[in-house]
Amino acid sequence: MTAILGVFLTGARNPREHEVREALACGARSTGYAVHIYAEPGVTIGVATSTADSTPGAFGSGALAVDDDYVVVADAALYYVSDLIRKLGPGVATTASPSRLVLAAFREFGSACTDHLEGDFAFLVWDRHAHRVRCARDFTGRRPLFLAEWNRGLVVATSLDSIARLPGFNPQVNDTAVGADAAGLLFSIDDETCMRGVRSLRAGYAAQWSAGNALRTERVWSPGPMNASALSFEDAAEYLRELLAGAVRERLSATAPTAVWMSGGRDSTAVFAAGMYSRRRDSTGPPLIPISRSHPHGDSGRENEAIDQVTQFWQVEPHWVDAERVPMFPGFWNRGAWSAEPFAQPFEGLTRALANAGRELGSSVALDGYGGDFLFQVSRVYLADLVARGRVKRALRDWRDMDGAGEGLRGFFSYGVQPNLPRWATRALATARGGRPLRDSMERIPPPWIAPRFILEHGLRDRFQSLGPASQLGSSAAERETRFYLSHQFFARVNSKMAGFALDHGVELRSPLLDQRIVRLALSRPREEQNSAGDIKRLLRASMRGLLPEPVLGPRRGKTGTLTSYFAQHMKTDGLARLSEMLPARALAEAGIVEPDTLTREVARYREQGAAYPHAESLFCTLQAEIWLRARNDAAIPIRSAQQSVICA
Repeated sequence: MTAILGVFLTGARNPREHEVREALACGARSTGYAVHIYAEPGVTIGVATSTADSTPGAFGSGALAVDDDYVVVADAALYYVSDLIRKLGPGVATTASPSRLVLAAFREFGSACTDHLEGDFAFLVWDRHAHRVRCARDFTGRRPLFLAEWNRGLVVATSLDSIARLPGFNPQVNDTAVGADAAGLLFSIDDETCMRGVRSLRAGYAAQWSAGNALRTERVWSPGPMNASALSFEDAAEYLRELLAGAVRERLSATAPTAVWMSGGRDSTAVFAAGMYSRRRDSTGPPLIPISRSHPHGDSGRENEAIDQVTQFWQVEPHWVDAERVPMFPGFWNRGAWSAEPFAQPFEGLTRALANAGRELGSSVALDGYGGDFLFQVSRVYLADLVARGRVKRALRDWRDMDGAGEGLRGFFSYGVQPNLPRWATRALATARGGRPLRDSMERIPPPWIAPRFILEHGLRDRFQSLGPASQLGSSAAERETRFYLSHQFFARVNSKMAGFALDHGVELRSPLLDQRIVRLALSRPREEQNSAGDIKRLLRASMRGLLPEPVLGPRRGKTGTLTSYFAQHMKTDGLARLSEMLPARALAEAGIVEPDTLTREVARYREQGAAYPHAESLFCTLQAEIWLRARNDAAIPIRSAQQSVICA
């Protein structure tokens, strides 16, 4: 992992070397790293690179590349490097560092270089002659990048804490973002952060800035055309198998075992099987190690039997993490730091446990099944497309097959009718319901303790409507939902957090299913392969025939392997105790976000109702936001020792 900090000022003094080093130390996720700094008048660019990952290169750092025209720093893992080098032509070494490759691609393709880079990346390019900055992130958002216009200049960093540490920078809380997180309105925030005036560069976007010109961002990656493939189902399944095997092969560690975080579901088992299939054809590399969560009998997360079937099929031993022994509140790691943010992923503890288990087995790379839900299934909202095309009987028949919860016609209206209604009609229905609005697809309801005035003044419902599935481009509700999953910044935010948790344990997390070749194929396939009366992920399952046991590939009624029981158990014990200690949430109350008396009553209701209480997830979000807000001013940010080198133009 590479921490990046770029400061571009006009009319203010550059940070001194020790100040940049200290700011980078705040953003580094390891204790062993080397710092390298490039400086010229008005420009300071620094990187902190783990000494374990340091690649020799120009000026002694693989993360910083400098030539006569450009300075490049990159936090990146690039794949299909041989294909990229062929495009770039002679003169680029196969052992070039990611920053060197980004520099060569930028020199060759200019701003369009992101079209030719495949990987998990965030990078910064400084044009030394035009005095212009350009930054970019890949569409998965695994590597964060933050932007702040400050002192008539620009700050770029991979960590909010690096920005907060700069001398003269006065970090202040952004109440809108903190309130949205506290309310659990996770889809109402786009690129805003908890720090006022600092934005996240959106995943799949590039930014450009030069002195005297405003910061400008633009989308450089978009989901491709949908329903465009002419391949038959069987041919597409065979093609997907080869693509996934290649995607896994590109992401394997060349020198150590690679862990696969495997559940018994569709996605991670496909990643594992594709990796074993690839290894069967080329057995020269280090092995794959399956690491899985073990849950007790009756737990909603239990998939032990399916995992055993997969590992027995491939004649390997699974490695287990006992989920019952993993806390959901792992010490509130760095909760006072800005980069921790008020939003906390409830399964941070499990992520850390999986990463730590892999590290103990010698692995520094882990593969997951992230992305499969986005690409190979669609929700019941596809019923609205059937209704819109006049196929109401088919829609009703499919709904009866999927309505395991007994929602009846009310549920059919929500999925099959409401998405087709114009906005004026939903407003009229809300009026008829006494002012209670109809929920859009994926919309979350504010819990009762969040001040209605705060929701209204900060426009959180309007924000969702401008960012949610209904706002996406697409000719169908199913297409709009897929584009939402691939473009809403909440998912990039979660992705970068999960990657950060793993990095804390020395493990780089990679997602083969989000390989661009796989994304293009998946988006080109018809909806029926994603969901046909509840039969989901048909293409992905077909691609694994012969590589996974038939019982694992067969249809299932409903989603399996959920962490509902894990969440409920820990919230009713440790979570409830922490909620009681947190009351009356004075920090959120002083910010006008929470009505403390109502929150106290709702915590009491939760204590009485348990799993039947409808806002438990929102209580978790409020708890995390309150603890972050209380601790922020008192948080100690350690300054770690570092090796340094300084480059001056």
